Amino acid sequence: MPTSGERIRQLRILKNLSQQELSRDLGYKTYTTVSKWESNASLPPGKELKKLANYFEVSTDYLLGLDNYDSKYLVNEIQNTVEVNFIESLNAGYLYTNGSNDDKIVPTIEVPNHVLTEDPDKYFVIKVRTDSMNRIINSGDNIIVLDYNKIDHPIHNTGDIIIVNINGEYKLEHLRMTDSTAHLEPFSYLDGFETITYSKEEFNNLEILGKVIYAFRIFN
Repeated sequence: MPTSGERIRQLRILKNLSQQELSRDLGYKTYTTVSKWESNASLPPGKELKKLANYFEVSTDYLLGLDNYDSKYLVNEIQNTVEVNFIESLNAGYLYTNGSNDDKIVPTIEVPNHVLTEDPDKYFVIKVRTDSMNRIINSGDNIIVLDYNKIDHPIHNTGDIIIVNINGEYKLEHLRMTDSTAHLEPFSYLDGFETITYSKEEFNNLEILGKVIYAFRIFN
């Protein structure tokens, strides 16, 4: 299991924050305390652990590396579910929907209602078939995606995990924005995945299928 230091560092990087910026947001004058946490030289005390969990919107167990899933919600909230469309996989520029087509009913899957901020028909679930984000999303996990084809004027922010069409192939990427560029970055323990940089104009011309809002795994 990941250590608490690895979890804090991963969450900080996903928010595109430096240690100094996170320290400032938490009320510290220097980055020394955060640096010690990330290097596992010390553990956040109880009060600071709760502050970190609220800041990153995860559970304290997730921060401590005791839980692989970051939900901080109660069991009765998780059991309140809705159905959204389920896509088996993305491959070579196609959407594969378990053999479904326009003449068949697209399969659905139940997801926790509390993670949705839009109507359920504006989301779909897809099974991950890549290790490009395996520091936080593993191959085999299911991800809930906000469908940008059903959203007026979607907004792109640093820290978003998006599905984007690159040269005819849909990829799962971490987005980092600057004033003039957009960087599509892997977040993987494995080598072989590279950052791709676009100008803002080039990025705006890409087909972006949607933004990941939640990940989960079903155990049979």
